[in-house]
Amino acid sequence: MTKTTPMMEVTRQYGHTIYTICAFGSPESACTYEDRLLNLIQHEADKMDSCKESHNTSTTNKEND
Repeated sequence: MTKTTPMMEVTRQYGHTIYTICAFGSPESACTYEDRLLNLIQHEADKMDSCKESHNTSTTNKEND
């Protein structure tokens, strides 16, 4: 098993807990870290919007019954 080296590593401490995040990727990739982060943020925002819409729809349907 080969061990790969992360392209980026971030360590943060909150209270007594230390979090380490390692990012792996292909050096030949045309995407930048910024592109990847913006894509992740957009994906999470889309998920949150779809959850709110489904919650509002179900609440509206219950009110109409």
